[in-house]
Amino acid sequence: MAQQLDLNHGFYYSTLSTAQKKTYDELLTNMRQFLQEFSLNPVSTNDYLIANRAVLDDHPELWWADTPARYYFNMTGKVNKHQFLQLSGNEKQLTANMEKAVVPVVQKAATMQNDWQKALYFHDLIIQNTRFNTGRDTDGYGDQNVSSVFLGGNSVCAGYSRAFQLLCRSAGIECIYVTGPATKNGQKISHAWNLAYIEGNWTYIDCTWDDLILENGTEGIEHDYFCLNDTWIKKDHPIPTTLETGNNNVRQAIKLPSASTLNMEYHRVTGTYFEKFDVNTVGASVQKQGSTGHIRLRFGSTAELKKACQVLVDQNNLTANPQLRVSKDDAMCVLRIDKK
Repeated sequence: MAQQLDLNHGFYYSTLSTAQKKTYDELLTNMRQFLQEFSLNPVSTNDYLIANRAVLDDHPELWWADTPARYYFNMTGKVNKHQFLQLSGNEKQLTANMEKAVVPVVQKAATMQNDWQKALYFHDLIIQNTRFNTGRDTDGYGDQNVSSVFLGGNSVCAGYSRAFQLLCRSAGIECIYVTGPATKNGQKISHAWNLAYIEGNWTYIDCTWDDLILENGTEGIEHDYFCLNDTWIKKDHPIPTTLETGNNNVRQAIKLPSASTLNMEYHRVTGTYFEKFDVNTVGASVQKQGSTGHIRLRFGSTAELKKACQVLVDQNNLTANPQLRVSKDDAMCVLRIDKK
């Protein structure tokens, strides 16, 4: 069940020192008033930068505040003023517009039986209504924040993850915005995803990488990154140990909550996970799913996935069938067969 959240604070607040927490609360109070500039109680540069990053990563609703800013010093070298440099003046109105889009989504989620169903609804809704933007800010909304999702419909991983965080926290589900390097198609990239507290357990969710871009440019909703534990997410998402501020010399050590269970993992819940490849049990699942035109199979290891591909795909020469699209993900041990 959803818990009562402290909407003034999030996970990153809990990692801060007393001085950083005070600055965090000051920044949050002033940002919520959409002030272009404001004074702060004097604080060290390091504490200011860490507190500012923590506020922004705990509060996706402050989407407009993650923009270029200048900070000023007093005579003793302490930061005592924050000033935004690129505000347009319409941030309050755009925030109100986003709230209008978010409220009915959260209201619908409130009718669902449990937090797993709510999180799945948010995951699918974001993917369905957002096109992954390989360019930069093509619709007038910065693609690193929630405005690109709820107002623009084009975003990148930061927007997807912040949107998921915003919906979860609005529904009473604690959700952490996670950033760090990840490996996609053999290449390391900067990435963002989520760690959510669902049904009494922490679990990883990556909406962006479940928004699969097909060969013809269309996108499809997958669930390979829905409710993974530490072991599975680490296959291509190393778990970060620091909160990065944007300044290479200033970072905060963090320890994300442990995600130990796979009980909520999508393929296990839906009966499409197989620890070992068995032609009879897997074949029964293929036959059952076949009528939908979309077959999804996850296996316990890459070796078991390979066995499945040899029997189901290679022996039946499925890749030569023009009516089928066959793909696999070795890292996530998933086989996909779709009717075109």
